[in-house]
Amino acid sequence: MAIGGGAWFFYNRPVGTVGIILSLYILYRLERQPRLLSLKLTRRKGKSGGQYDASFEKAVADFNRMEGERWDLTDPDLKETAANMQHIARNLLYYLQQYPERIPLADPFIHYYQDRAVFLVHKYKQLVATGLKTQKVVATKQKVRTLLTQMDEAYENQFTEVLQGELQVIDGEVVAMTRNLANRGVYRENGSGSGKRRQSAFSRWKQRASNRFDAYTDGTFSSITPELRHKINEERLITAALAFFLGSFGLQHFYMKRNRRGYVYVLFCWTFIPGFLGIVEGMRLVNMTTDEFYYASYLRKYRA
Repeated sequence: MAIGGGAWFFYNRPVGTVGIILSLYILYRLERQPRLLSLKLTRRKGKSGGQYDASFEKAVADFNRMEGERWDLTDPDLKETAANMQHIARNLLYYLQQYPERIPLADPFIHYYQDRAVFLVHKYKQLVATGLKTQKVVATKQKVRTLLTQMDEAYENQFTEVLQGELQVIDGEVVAMTRNLANRGVYRENGSGSGKRRQSAFSRWKQRASNRFDAYTDGTFSSITPELRHKINEERLITAALAFFLGSFGLQHFYMKRNRRGYVYVLFCWTFIPGFLGIVEGMRLVNMTTDEFYYASYLRKYRA
């Protein structure tokens, strides 16, 4: 749209109209493309590091294969199931990228669940393409659908097993802290505070908007607590707004502490290209899952 607006301003309205239509078409095509991952582990020393790399690369490759396969599904229920499976798999892969030492715990997911899920979806599409409606073909397709609808639960269980050690650490810390607070007489069973702080109009608007972002992840498996998810979605909302409205100057990158990229946007702001990229990035941020934003951007910002 920035390209079309620039053409409208510098040339004439017909050229600008064509530019805007072309920009909208490009954005539509980008939105319809499979969301492939290009994750890699940081270099690790030792023999185990190479094994982790191979396993993680296979997991990412299988994820991308499934991403390509699911876009051509015609069955709405199966398409929704595949999308939910991919949501869980994406979150798990981002988690494993941050904690590669836990890759062995995800071995069933990496070497069996994902691989077989891709195989079944591919074979299901082949059966649909034949156009046959014989009893045996219909029964086989039903079996595949039934099995795949249970695969997302297997994905969730696998993710939970990967998190098991961390969950135990958190539970132990919560128990210890609860006892400490109870001994000091400051622990409240319902967790109620002394009172609510008065919020500004902007804070209330930001909270309502982030609540809507929270709703997008309801019913899907996430490794992030609801409290932290709310804070992450506030950050995602602000970053997306900066990308949409001030993306020409790269403010979304400055906000996320990616100053070098922000300076590049400022340097080329007169070309309208950063503005177009800002719109694309804003759309990507809006459609991004909470876990994806957390591992890809949020952690990098607050670890910097």
